[in-house]
Amino acid sequence: MSDLNRNFGRGLQIGWVQNNNMFPLSASQLGIWFAQQINPSTAAYNIGEYIEICGSVDPLLFEQALQQLIIEAEALRLKIIDHVDGPRQIIAPPSPWSMPVIDVSAEPDARAAAESWMRADLARPVNPTEGPLFGFALFKVSASHFFWYARYHHIVMDAFGMWLIARRLADIYTQLSDGRATYNHSFGSIAALLEEDAAYRASKQRALDREFWADYLAGRPEPASLDGHPSSAEPVNFLRNTSYLPRRSLDCLRSVASRSATGIPQIINAAAAIFLHRLTGANDVMFGLPVAARNGVSRCTPGMVSNVLPLRVPVRPNMTVSEVLVETSRQMHGVLTHQHYGITDLRRDGGANGPPLFKFNVNIMRFNYGFSFAGHNAIAHNLSLGPVEDLSIAVYERSEGVPLRVDFDTNPALYSAADIADYQERFFKLLTAIADPDVAIGRLELLSAAERRQLLEEWNATDRVLGGGTLVDALGAQAAARPDAVAAVFEDARLSYAELEARANQLAHHLRGLGVGAETVVGLCLERSLEMLVGLIGILKAGAGYLPLDPSYPAERLGFMLEDSGAALVITTAALGDRLGHHGARRLELDTQAAALAGQPTHAPAITLEPQNLAYIIYTSGSTGTPKGVAVTHAGLCSLAAAQIDRFAITSHARVLQFASVSFDAAVSEVVIALGSGATLVIAAAQQRGDGLAHLIREQNVTHATLPPVLLSEL
Repeated sequence: MSDLNRNFGRGLQIGWVQNNNMFPLSASQLGIWFAQQINPSTAAYNIGEYIEICGSVDPLLFEQALQQLIIEAEALRLKIIDHVDGPRQIIAPPSPWSMPVIDVSAEPDARAAAESWMRADLARPVNPTEGPLFGFALFKVSASHFFWYARYHHIVMDAFGMWLIARRLADIYTQLSDGRATYNHSFGSIAALLEEDAAYRASKQRALDREFWADYLAGRPEPASLDGHPSSAEPVNFLRNTSYLPRRSLDCLRSVASRSATGIPQIINAAAAIFLHRLTGANDVMFGLPVAARNGVSRCTPGMVSNVLPLRVPVRPNMTVSEVLVETSRQMHGVLTHQHYGITDLRRDGGANGPPLFKFNVNIMRFNYGFSFAGHNAIAHNLSLGPVEDLSIAVYERSEGVPLRVDFDTNPALYSAADIADYQERFFKLLTAIADPDVAIGRLELLSAAERRQLLEEWNATDRVLGGGTLVDALGAQAAARPDAVAAVFEDARLSYAELEARANQLAHHLRGLGVGAETVVGLCLERSLEMLVGLIGILKAGAGYLPLDPSYPAERLGFMLEDSGAALVITTAALGDRLGHHGARRLELDTQAAALAGQPTHAPAITLEPQNLAYIIYTSGSTGTPKGVAVTHAGLCSLAAAQIDRFAITSHARVLQFASVSFDAAVSEVVIALGSGATLVIAAAQQRGDGLAHLIREQNVTHATLPPVLLSEL
């Protein structure tokens, strides 16, 4: 194989002529310029692709076509100058050059040899002021098989521009092969491109865009990352894993797009939002969305114009795929309407020392490469789209009949090759699963069959089950078996199982009348009391999941949890209402609605509840950032209760202390092991500690208690 080595590109260098025809850099170019200045030795801003030509190519005609292309595309004749007033660019006239032709036909693996050469070239840093800012080469794989390689510095070209260049080259070469060579090109000028950029920056629309983004990014979430650690220095090279979505899966996605009146981009971005939500637990996810940001003359002008927008999607476990798709489409429409406001400006507006807007990117390229070179089909192969800080998903929807290519590009300082392959496999599994628009995203399966078997059978054999698989079934069974037994005690008050069942059923009927049902989230903000227990059980009997809200928490945190969880309603009292702040959930005050509740039926409402339905949502402390909600199903809760009842030998004669705050998982365990076994739940008052708690334990003959070590030392 011929190897041009360091001489590659020298013959391509344009005969730059400096004159007074200097232009400023566009906003997009400036972003690349400053990033390169921070790390001048990086090759991360080299972008490139190769076009596979399935047929014979005349190298002399191909070189002639490229020479004409350089004349037509001013971006290929740009020189960047580090001027005293800041970076500038000039357009120089082309000078003659010879195109490198590299014969790899004798190599054992011609494609691998060619790609190795291309990647080595892409890995060489390019100084924007020295160049060369582009490089072309033609690889001969066989007499009827060629690769055209193109490399650019990102400061002069983006992916849209690469597509314009490749399409025009195919047209010129075809004209030369046919003997036509009319050269009626329609590329716009760099001057017009920069005028368009300057006009936007001085427009009222830019002010409106800035206002939109300020509102959109208010209270933004932490940048989502599957790694979970701050990224290291920007890598020179990235890890890439390429796969193709099976045709059957792609057809299913197109069917979903047709039924929902959306498109593949909306579906891919909805899948990315679900993917991040499921793997990080975040209910408000934000990731980068690269866009062409072109209209007017920029649609026909090769150059660097593209932008990256933050796309923010609220996602919760009880949302269906269809609901996430609708929300994603709505968010995309909003941000695309304001896509010309540059990412550099967004970062500056957010504060230079603040956290990054996003780490995770989803780049969807729908450039139609269905052109040919003198009748020979062309297949595009991307090699690099630019720097990768964390993880980037690139999706190429090239043309009809071509498989959907999906690249996972990652920072090798954060992810291993095994990591990237694993994440891509799960993403493909998710793309297949979301073909059912009515399934709740919390129920989408991301585990392989082997992983599922390992987790559920080898590591976690749960052959015990409580009741009928839901907590409602288990509590109903205990009420039927021992109606007169004491279910719960608080201070001087007590409830039998029959009384607890009746009051919880009345609340459940009332909630059903308010529209509460399966997968609905209902907040529970009550002081420790029997009413708190009735509220918890009543929510479950209505088919909903409860959101525990400790009244002692700051109002801001309570309000955040209500908003973030999407709670439709919150159960509280008139005295506690002011603690909840402003939110979209309705309030049901048990004290003011006591008469209405008393008039409800005492039998259980007829509901269909599955083990996989939501039981409750618990929030993390938020000590390392924004609190995150975790959804727990009836199946998980019942399995836990059954195992603990067996392990701790809890019988109907036991008396279980309810000590933990309702906002902690320990409180859930205390409630379900007591009521699930027919035992008595002894509810401690919030202020009972030390001697007071010891007295309660003795007086109530408590047999089982879950207490922190620091408290045990006081007893």
